[in-house]
Amino acid sequence: MARTTMEFETALEVLQRSIEEHGYTVAHVQRCDGGMRGMGYETDNYKTVFFGKHDEITRLSKKYPELIPYLPLKIVIYAEGEESILAILNPIALGEFIPDAELQIQLQRWHSDIKSVLADMR
Repeated sequence: MARTTMEFETALEVLQRSIEEHGYTVAHVQRCDGGMRGMGYETDNYKTVFFGKHDEITRLSKKYPELIPYLPLKIVIYAEGEESILAILNPIALGEFIPDAELQIQLQRWHSDIKSVLADMR
């Protein structure tokens, strides 16, 4: 999780740029604030940014179908007053369910890249 003093739209642009600079492709940006309001949460903006590397996602989905619900990777970004907050599932947590050395290396890479993206946002 990270907090940034950037306003929401600027933070969203910087986030997408940072993701791409780390070698990933932004696959989709989904607006979620309407659904969140329907559940009683108040926020000005709330979006989910889906991203990944196509070859990795395809290969891992075939080899570890239990990962499919978690792929592509997702970062949630939402406004809180004048600031923006970003949250993402730590990919290392997925390794607890699949004790495979190759997968552990991949999850560590994602973790490192995500930490770097969040550092860019701070």
